Amino acid sequence: MSGQVQPSPPPALKLFILGSARSGTSITYFAAREVLGLHGRGEGHVVPIFVRLNHQFYLYTREFAEQKGTMAKDLLPRTFKVHLQDFIRRFYKNTYNRDSFVDKTPGAESIRAAGFILETFPEAKIIVMRRTGIEVVQSYRQKFNAEFVNACRAWVDCMSAITLTRANCPGILEIDQYDLTNAPEATGKRIAEYVGLPDRAAALASFFSERRVEQSSEHDWRERLTMEKAGLSEAERAQFTEICGPTMKAFGYPM
Repeated sequence: MSGQVQPSPPPALKLFILGSARSGTSITYFAAREVLGLHGRGEGHVVPIFVRLNHQFYLYTREFAEQKGTMAKDLLPRTFKVHLQDFIRRFYKNTYNRDSFVDKTPGAESIRAAGFILETFPEAKIIVMRRTGIEVVQSYRQKFNAEFVNACRAWVDCMSAITLTRANCPGILEIDQYDLTNAPEATGKRIAEYVGLPDRAAALASFFSERRVEQSSEHDWRERLTMEKAGLSEAERAQFTEICGPTMKAFGYPM
Protein backbone atom coordinates (compact mmCIF):
# COMPACT_ATOMS: atom_id res chain seq x y z
CA MET A 1 0.00 0.00 0.00
CA SER A 2 3.05 2.29 0.16
CA GLY A 3 3.02 5.15 -2.31
CA GLN A 4 -0.75 5.08 -2.59
CA VAL A 5 -2.98 7.93 -1.54
CA GLN A 6 -4.56 7.33 1.86
CA PRO A 7 -8.30 6.79 1.31
CA SER A 8 -10.64 9.27 2.87
CA PRO A 9 -12.46 7.84 5.91
CA PRO A 10 -16.12 7.02 5.36
CA PRO A 11 -18.60 9.13 7.34
CA ALA A 12 -19.78 7.73 10.66
CA LEU A 13 -18.29 4.23 10.30
CA LYS A 14 -17.52 2.86 13.73
CA LEU A 15 -15.82 -0.50 13.39
CA PHE A 16 -15.00 -2.78 16.32
CA ILE A 17 -12.69 -5.76 15.71
CA LEU A 18 -12.98 -8.50 18.32
CA GLY A 19 -11.72 -12.09 18.61
CA SER A 20 -9.19 -14.23 20.38
CA ALA A 21 -5.56 -13.18 20.50
CA ARG A 22 -3.56 -14.50 17.52
CA SER A 23 -6.70 -14.85 15.35
CA GLY A 24 -6.07 -12.15 12.75
CA THR A 25 -7.36 -9.11 14.64
CA SER A 26 -4.16 -7.17 13.90
CA ILE A 27 -4.10 -7.61 10.13
CA THR A 28 -7.81 -6.83 9.96
CA TYR A 29 -7.22 -3.71 12.03
CA PHE A 30 -4.43 -2.53 9.73
CA ALA A 31 -6.62 -3.23 6.70
CA ALA A 32 -9.32 -1.04 8.22
CA ARG A 33 -6.80 1.75 8.68
CA GLU A 34 -4.95 1.52 5.37
CA VAL A 35 -7.73 0.43 3.03
CA LEU A 36 -10.86 1.82 4.66
CA GLY A 37 -9.15 4.97 5.91
CA LEU A 38 -10.30 4.59 9.50
CA HIS A 39 -8.37 6.12 12.37
CA GLY A 40 -7.30 3.84 15.23
CA ARG A 41 -5.17 3.86 18.35
CA GLY A 42 -3.78 0.34 18.36
CA GLU A 43 -5.59 -1.84 20.88
CA GLY A 44 -8.54 -0.21 22.60
CA HIS A 45 -9.48 -2.22 25.71
CA VAL A 46 -11.93 0.55 26.61
CA VAL A 47 -15.35 -1.11 26.43
CA PRO A 48 -14.58 -4.01 28.84
CA ILE A 49 -13.70 -1.47 31.54
CA PHE A 50 -17.15 0.08 31.34
CA VAL A 51 -18.90 -3.26 31.11
CA ARG A 52 -17.26 -4.25 34.39
CA LEU A 53 -18.18 -0.90 35.94
CA ASN A 54 -21.79 -1.21 34.84
CA HIS A 55 -22.02 -4.75 36.23
CA GLN A 56 -20.50 -3.77 39.57
CA PHE A 57 -22.93 -0.85 39.86
CA TYR A 58 -25.81 -3.24 39.25
CA LEU A 59 -24.59 -5.73 41.86
CA TYR A 60 -24.07 -3.03 44.49
CA THR A 61 -27.46 -1.32 44.01
CA ARG A 62 -29.22 -4.67 44.06
CA GLU A 63 -28.11 -5.10 47.68
CA PHE A 64 -30.10 -1.99 48.66
CA ALA A 65 -33.05 -2.23 46.29
CA GLU A 66 -35.49 -3.34 49.03
CA GLN A 67 -33.95 -1.47 51.97
CA LYS A 68 -35.99 1.51 53.06
CA GLY A 69 -34.19 4.48 54.50
CA THR A 70 -31.15 4.21 52.23
CA MET A 71 -30.25 6.55 49.41
CA ALA A 72 -28.65 3.72 47.50
CA LYS A 73 -32.05 2.17 46.75
CA ASP A 74 -32.79 5.23 44.60
CA LEU A 75 -29.81 4.56 42.35
CA LEU A 76 -31.24 3.07 39.16
CA PRO A 77 -28.93 0.81 37.10
CA ARG A 78 -30.69 1.69 33.87
CA THR A 79 -30.21 5.43 34.46
CA PHE A 80 -26.56 4.88 35.33
CA LYS A 81 -26.08 2.82 32.16
CA VAL A 82 -27.54 5.60 30.00
CA HIS A 83 -25.12 8.15 31.49
CA LEU A 84 -22.23 5.69 31.24
CA GLN A 85 -22.87 5.05 27.56
CA ASP A 86 -23.18 8.77 26.90
CA PHE A 87 -19.75 9.21 28.51
CA ILE A 88 -18.31 6.45 26.31
CA ARG A 89 -19.67 8.09 23.16
CA ARG A 90 -18.16 11.44 24.17
CA PHE A 91 -14.86 9.75 25.06
CA TYR A 92 -14.54 8.21 21.58
CA LYS A 93 -15.64 11.46 19.94
CA ASN A 94 -13.05 13.46 21.87
CA THR A 95 -10.35 10.86 21.26
CA TYR A 96 -10.75 10.77 17.48
CA ASN A 97 -12.41 14.16 16.89
CA ARG A 98 -14.49 12.48 14.21
CA ASP A 99 -17.40 10.07 13.79
CA SER A 100 -15.38 7.28 12.16
CA PHE A 101 -12.83 5.02 13.83
CA VAL A 102 -11.64 1.44 14.22
CA ASP A 103 -11.23 -0.15 17.65
CA LYS A 104 -9.41 -3.47 18.07
CA THR A 105 -9.81 -5.24 21.40
CA PRO A 106 -9.06 -8.98 21.47
CA GLY A 107 -10.15 -11.31 24.25
CA ALA A 108 -13.24 -13.13 25.49
CA GLU A 109 -14.38 -10.23 27.63
CA SER A 110 -14.55 -7.91 24.64
CA ILE A 111 -16.41 -10.50 22.56
CA ARG A 112 -19.03 -10.86 25.27
CA ALA A 113 -19.34 -7.06 25.27
CA ALA A 114 -20.61 -7.00 21.67
CA GLY A 115 -24.18 -6.39 22.81
CA PHE A 116 -23.06 -3.51 25.02
CA ILE A 117 -21.15 -2.02 22.07
CA LEU A 118 -24.26 -2.13 19.90
CA GLU A 119 -26.36 -0.56 22.64
CA THR A 120 -23.82 2.24 22.94
CA PHE A 121 -23.22 2.63 19.20
CA PRO A 122 -26.31 1.23 17.40
CA GLU A 123 -24.76 2.05 14.03
CA ALA A 124 -21.48 0.23 14.81
CA LYS A 125 -20.15 -2.64 12.74
CA ILE A 126 -18.52 -5.55 14.58
CA ILE A 127 -16.11 -8.05 13.03
CA VAL A 128 -15.26 -11.10 15.14
CA MET A 129 -12.11 -12.97 14.17
CA ARG A 130 -11.59 -16.64 14.94
CA ARG A 131 -8.99 -19.33 14.29
CA THR A 132 -8.54 -23.03 14.95
CA GLY A 133 -7.51 -23.83 18.52
CA ILE A 134 -4.30 -25.65 17.66
CA GLU A 135 -2.95 -22.66 15.75
CA VAL A 136 -4.03 -20.15 18.38
CA VAL A 137 -2.60 -22.16 21.26
CA GLN A 138 0.74 -22.67 19.52
CA SER A 139 0.99 -19.01 18.51
CA TYR A 140 -0.31 -17.74 21.86
CA ARG A 141 2.17 -19.60 24.02
CA GLN A 142 5.04 -18.75 21.67
CA LYS A 143 4.30 -15.01 21.73
CA PHE A 144 3.23 -14.68 25.36
CA ASN A 145 5.24 -17.54 26.89
CA ALA A 146 1.97 -18.90 28.26
CA GLU A 147 1.43 -22.31 29.84
CA PHE A 148 -0.11 -24.79 27.40
CA VAL A 149 -3.21 -25.45 29.51
CA ASN A 150 -3.81 -21.74 30.07
CA ALA A 151 -3.56 -21.08 26.34
CA CYS A 152 -6.09 -23.84 25.69
CA ARG A 153 -8.54 -22.43 28.21
CA ALA A 154 -8.15 -18.90 26.87
CA TRP A 155 -9.06 -20.09 23.37
CA VAL A 156 -12.10 -22.03 24.57
CA ASP A 157 -13.25 -18.99 26.54
CA CYS A 158 -13.07 -16.83 23.42
CA MET A 159 -14.88 -19.37 21.26
CA SER A 160 -17.60 -19.80 23.87
CA ALA A 161 -18.00 -16.02 23.83
CA ILE A 162 -18.34 -16.12 20.03
CA THR A 163 -21.10 -18.75 20.31
CA LEU A 164 -22.96 -16.55 22.78
CA THR A 165 -22.49 -13.47 20.62
CA ARG A 166 -23.86 -15.28 17.58
CA ALA A 167 -27.13 -15.80 19.38
CA ASN A 168 -27.38 -12.32 20.91
CA CYS A 169 -25.97 -10.22 18.07
CA PRO A 170 -26.85 -11.88 14.76
CA GLY A 171 -25.75 -8.83 12.76
CA ILE A 172 -22.02 -9.24 13.44
CA LEU A 173 -19.58 -10.51 10.82
CA GLU A 174 -17.47 -13.58 11.63
CA ILE A 175 -14.20 -14.04 9.76
CA ASP A 176 -11.88 -17.03 10.06
CA GLN A 177 -8.21 -16.14 9.77
CA TYR A 178 -7.78 -19.08 7.38
CA ASP A 179 -9.92 -17.25 4.83
CA LEU A 180 -7.74 -14.13 4.91
CA THR A 181 -4.99 -16.18 3.28
CA ASN A 182 -6.92 -18.76 1.32
CA ALA A 183 -9.93 -16.77 0.13
CA PRO A 184 -8.82 -13.12 0.13
CA GLU A 185 -11.15 -12.06 -2.68
CA ALA A 186 -14.26 -13.50 -1.06
CA THR A 187 -13.20 -12.24 2.38
CA GLY A 188 -12.43 -8.77 1.12
CA LYS A 189 -15.84 -8.65 -0.54
CA ARG A 190 -17.60 -9.81 2.62
CA ILE A 191 -15.94 -7.15 4.74
CA ALA A 192 -16.39 -4.37 2.19
CA GLU A 193 -20.08 -5.11 1.76
CA TYR A 194 -20.60 -5.47 5.50
CA VAL A 195 -19.20 -2.02 6.27
CA GLY A 196 -21.04 -0.45 3.34
CA LEU A 197 -17.98 0.17 1.15
CA PRO A 198 -18.26 -2.37 -1.68
CA ASP A 199 -15.83 -0.36 -3.81
CA ARG A 200 -12.99 -1.26 -1.38
CA ALA A 201 -13.37 -5.03 -1.90
CA ALA A 202 -10.52 -5.42 -4.39
CA ALA A 203 -8.16 -3.29 -2.29
CA LEU A 204 -8.96 -5.37 0.81
CA ALA A 205 -8.34 -8.59 -1.13
CA SER A 206 -4.98 -7.25 -2.30
CA PHE A 207 -4.07 -6.24 1.23
CA PHE A 208 -4.84 -9.68 2.67
CA SER A 209 -2.94 -11.37 -0.16
CA GLU A 210 0.20 -9.31 0.32
CA ARG A 211 0.41 -8.51 4.01
CA ARG A 212 1.22 -10.51 7.13
CA VAL A 213 1.31 -9.12 10.66
CA GLU A 214 3.33 -10.80 13.43
CA GLN A 215 3.51 -14.14 11.65
CA SER A 216 4.87 -16.44 14.36
CA SER A 217 3.52 -19.69 12.89
CA GLU A 218 5.85 -21.61 10.63
CA HIS A 219 3.33 -24.05 9.13
CA ASP A 220 1.87 -23.72 5.62
CA TRP A 221 -1.07 -21.32 6.02
CA ARG A 222 -2.82 -23.03 3.11
CA GLU A 223 -3.52 -25.96 5.44
CA ARG A 224 -5.09 -26.24 8.89
CA LEU A 225 -2.61 -27.14 11.58
CA THR A 226 -3.28 -30.47 13.32
CA MET A 227 -1.95 -31.87 16.58
CA GLU A 228 0.37 -34.17 14.65
CA LYS A 229 1.76 -31.41 12.43
CA ALA A 230 2.14 -29.15 15.46
CA GLY A 231 4.32 -31.77 17.12
CA LEU A 232 2.34 -31.88 20.35
CA SER A 233 3.51 -34.36 22.94
CA GLU A 234 1.24 -37.16 24.08
CA ALA A 235 0.47 -35.26 27.28
CA GLU A 236 -0.35 -32.10 25.33
CA ARG A 237 -2.57 -34.03 22.93
CA ALA A 238 -4.51 -35.43 25.85
CA GLN A 239 -4.87 -32.00 27.46
CA PHE A 240 -5.86 -30.33 24.20
CA THR A 241 -8.42 -33.02 23.40
CA GLU A 242 -9.98 -32.72 26.85
CA ILE A 243 -10.08 -28.92 27.00
CA CYS A 244 -10.50 -27.90 23.37
CA GLY A 245 -11.86 -31.03 21.68
CA PRO A 246 -15.61 -30.28 22.03
CA THR A 247 -15.15 -26.69 20.85
CA MET A 248 -12.96 -27.77 17.91
CA LYS A 249 -15.71 -30.18 16.86
CA ALA A 250 -18.45 -27.58 17.29
CA PHE A 251 -16.63 -25.18 14.94
CA GLY A 252 -15.67 -27.86 12.45
CA TYR A 253 -11.90 -27.61 13.00
CA PRO A 254 -9.74 -30.69 12.35
CA MET A 255 -7.79 -32.17 15.23
